[in-house]
Amino acid sequence: MKALLYSLLPRPPHPTRDGLAIRCFHLLRALGESYRVRAFVLRAPYPAGGGEYPPGVEAEEIPHPARSLRRAAAVAAALAGRRVYSEILYRSGRLSAALASRVARERPAWVVAQSYHLGPLAIGQDVPSWVDFHNVDSEIWERIGQTASPPLARVFARREAPRVAALETHLLESAGGVSCVSERDAGALWARARGARSRPLVVPNGVDLARYAWRSHPPAGPIALFVGDLSWPPNAEGLRWLRREVWPLVRRSRPDAVAEILGRGAPANLLAGGAADFRFLGEGGDTRPHWERAAVSVVPLLAGGGTRLKILEAAACGVPVVSTPVGAEGLDLQPGVEIAIAADATSFAAEVCRFLADPEEGRRLSAAARRKVERLYDWKPIGDAFAAELLRRGATA
Repeated sequence: MKALLYSLLPRPPHPTRDGLAIRCFHLLRALGESYRVRAFVLRAPYPAGGGEYPPGVEAEEIPHPARSLRRAAAVAAALAGRRVYSEILYRSGRLSAALASRVARERPAWVVAQSYHLGPLAIGQDVPSWVDFHNVDSEIWERIGQTASPPLARVFARREAPRVAALETHLLESAGGVSCVSERDAGALWARARGARSRPLVVPNGVDLARYAWRSHPPAGPIALFVGDLSWPPNAEGLRWLRREVWPLVRRSRPDAVAEILGRGAPANLLAGGAADFRFLGEGGDTRPHWERAAVSVVPLLAGGGTRLKILEAAACGVPVVSTPVGAEGLDLQPGVEIAIAADATSFAAEVCRFLADPEEGRRLSAAARRKVERLYDWKPIGDAFAAELLRRGATA
C-alpha cells in the first residue's frame, strides 16, 4: 500500500491557469503516482472556477475569503504589528483544523506545503514537513520597494522584505525539506541559513510538452503577446513600463503592431490605458490559441522571482521570447540563442521589432529554445524526480 501524503495548496491547482496553479497541478500528479495524496486546498471566489485534480488525488476544498478582502485585512495587520503580510493573506483556521483532525486520525509520511505561505502550518504538525518555494518572495518585496510606482507601495514593500526573509529562513531551518524552482533561488535561501538540515532541492518549473505542441505555421500578424496574472503587482508594474516606455518605440517602427494582454485581475488604472493597439483580453482560459497567433512573447518584468512558466510555454509552442533580465532569471536559456534579453526600453523595443520584421529569425531562436525545453523542462521527469526524492528521504528518516 502506498504511503500517505498531505498536501497544502493556497489555491486550486490547474494545468493552464497561472504559474502557481500549474506547478501545483504537475507536482500533485507526480506525487499521486507514488503516494496516497490528500490535498487541502484554499478556495476563494474565483472567476475561472475551481480546480482540476490529477488522478489519485483526493481533494478537500476549504472556502476562503476573496483576495481583495484578505489583502486589506493583511495590510492592516502587517502595519499594526510584526506579522508577515504574505502569511496573514493565506491564514485559515478552517484549514488548520481540518489538517490537525486528519493528522490525528492517520499520520502521513509527509505534509507538503506547495507554497511557502502555508509553510508555517506544515511545520506545526509534528510530522515530517516539506515546503516548496515558488519564489524567494523576500527578493520580490525588495525589488518592489525599488520599482513600484506608488510611493506608499515602495515604503510598504521595504518594510515587508526583511520580515518575509526572516519567515523564509525559519521555514528552511524548521522543515524536513525545502525545494526551489532554480539554482539561483536555492542559493539565495541557502546563503542565509544557519540551522537548515540540507541545501534546498531544485525542482524546476516545467511545461507539458504534449499540451503545448510546436506550431507548424507562421504567426497570424505582428502580435506581441503578454501572458500573466495582472493581480500580481510585478506583472502589472512591468506592463505599465511596457506600455509607457517600450510600446511607443515599437509603434514608431511598426505602426501595424498590436500588443495583446492575456491575464486576469488587471487593476482599473491599468485597464484605463487600453487602446486598439494595446488590447486587454481578460483571463482567456486556454493560452494555446494565443500562442498560435503571436509573433513574439514579451516578458517586461522589472521585479519578480522564481521562473516564468509562460516563457517555457512560448518556447514549447515556437514563439520567440523577449524578456528583461529579471524576467528570464533562473531559466537555463542562452541569450541571443534561445531567448532575447533586453534591459532597457530602447533595446527591448528593438528586439520586439526584430522578430516582428523577421519571422524566420524568430523561428530559429524558438526552435533552439524548444530543444532546450525538451531536455530540461518537461514536467514528467521533473515531477517523477521530486516524488522519488521524497520517497528516498522518507525511507531514511
